[in-house]
Amino acid sequence: MTSILTNTSAIAALQTLRSVNAGLEKTQHQVSSGLRIQKASDNAAYWAISTTMRSDNRAFSAVSDAIELGAATVDTAYAATSSIIDILGEFKAKLVAAKEKGVDKSKIQDELNQLSAQAQAAVISASFSGQNWLSTNASTHLMETTELATDVASSFVRSENGAVAVTTTKVNLKNTSMLNAGGGGILQKELGGVGDIGGFRSTGINSVAHEGHESHSFTGPATFGTTDYITFDLVVDAGTLSGGITYSGLRIDKTVIDSALGTSDGTIHDGAEMRKVLQKVFADNAVKATANETMFTGSTTATDVFEIGSLETSGHPGSSIDISNVVSNLGSSYPAGFAMGLENPPRQNHDNMYPEAWFDFTKPFTVSPTSQIFFDAQVGPGAPQSFTIDRATVDAALGTTDGTVGSAADLATVIEYVTTGMGLSVTTSGNQLTFSADRTMFPEAGNRAARVMVGNVTSNPTWALEFDLAEVDVTTSSFTVDEYLVGVEYMLHRSTTSGSVLGSLDKRLGMQSDFVSHLQASMTSGIGRLVDADMEEVSARLTAQQTQQQLSVQALQIANRGPSTILQLYSGRQG
Repeated sequence: MTSILTNTSAIAALQTLRSVNAGLEKTQHQVSSGLRIQKASDNAAYWAISTTMRSDNRAFSAVSDAIELGAATVDTAYAATSSIIDILGEFKAKLVAAKEKGVDKSKIQDELNQLSAQAQAAVISASFSGQNWLSTNASTHLMETTELATDVASSFVRSENGAVAVTTTKVNLKNTSMLNAGGGGILQKELGGVGDIGGFRSTGINSVAHEGHESHSFTGPATFGTTDYITFDLVVDAGTLSGGITYSGLRIDKTVIDSALGTSDGTIHDGAEMRKVLQKVFADNAVKATANETMFTGSTTATDVFEIGSLETSGHPGSSIDISNVVSNLGSSYPAGFAMGLENPPRQNHDNMYPEAWFDFTKPFTVSPTSQIFFDAQVGPGAPQSFTIDRATVDAALGTTDGTVGSAADLATVIEYVTTGMGLSVTTSGNQLTFSADRTMFPEAGNRAARVMVGNVTSNPTWALEFDLAEVDVTTSSFTVDEYLVGVEYMLHRSTTSGSVLGSLDKRLGMQSDFVSHLQASMTSGIGRLVDADMEEVSARLTAQQTQQQLSVQALQIANRGPSTILQLYSGRQG
């Protein structure tokens, strides 16, 4: 049926043409943009995902820049640290040269000053974008600073719940700082160091004493007639606390000699026989002494010497031997006063020996609030005791507030303060400290004297750097060259450790930068998979849709020619 009011064929052709045109328009947009999904209406889910991922990708680009910035900062710090390691190596070589005899230390010090200045310049120059990891501004010493943290960006993370965050790598600048405003950098002194504790650190005292004794050169031989004799007095165990026992008028004569030696001629030939005669005299008079002492002579058979010692049984605290008032009556054939050596001063003499030991005070030191000194001591029969010296102890003993032990007398005062009550006496003479037993508590001398032990001296910390690199001066006596060598070697070790930390961090940042680059590429590829158009498919579809468009236009033209045939019918009737 043909209608002049409704051309259904044209309507159908027009709808088809419109549909084809719409598809063609969409395809042409895909061709021109390369995108399959351009807006939310194309595919809301994929559009949302791709939009978010594009945003994340831009964030990763910023993170990549931040990583490169951090890597540049690390590279700068590492380069300066490497330079300082070289400087410290040269510094150490100069210190070794300073130990050579005859070297001009002032010239070496000039070189050390230049090296120190170069190290400081390297530290100051190690700045990138306003950050300097080798020069820090903490007002407190780094050993008292809990953390001196900075960080560098390392990645951008989106969690499953959609939360986003930038992750960072933390760096504790306490481990890299060479110079800090409040001290404690690698090239600066540490806290708590007490050095050699004024010489006390190496102390290992275990002192005992022995009986009083003396040796005499034998000046005989001598032959005694029936009227010849020698008399003398002997004082045994006299000392500052007691007068000892005095044996007066001890007598050597022919009868005593022959009885002691088993002879009949009254002759004393040598020192060994002199001992036997004296021993007879001591036994006959209950003298608390012996002529068989060998501590000086080593033997009782020596012919040129004789030796007398205390038995330490007198009941007096002393331990001594003293011969006096020697009277000789040997006739005109012998020199006046001749007494076979008894008349002469001893060739060797030990009287009233008390255990003593000493050391020389080296230099002042300061006990900081973080340092402690430990040692053991024993006097007499008691068990060894352990003692601790800290800042409070020093200040209490000396009446100070700074913990400084400035002299041998100061150190003696501190040691006596902490050992109060045990009987340890510490006296000084110049820079020498002497340990002994308190004689008011332990008066006995010689073998009975109280032993004295002081040792096992340690500290906490065991060792600490006590000078800055800039303070090294081989022309002064503040520290020995060996002490400087140990300190510089310690700085070198810490610098090497810092360089290792920076090198490891630099490698990590490089790997992270590569990872971020790969991640960006993967994200870009992933977005493309979601929204990019398949150009081969789009091209084929475009050709098909263009053909469909042409056919639709022709169909519409044919449909529009249908009503014109009606006019031809009416035109035939009128003719």
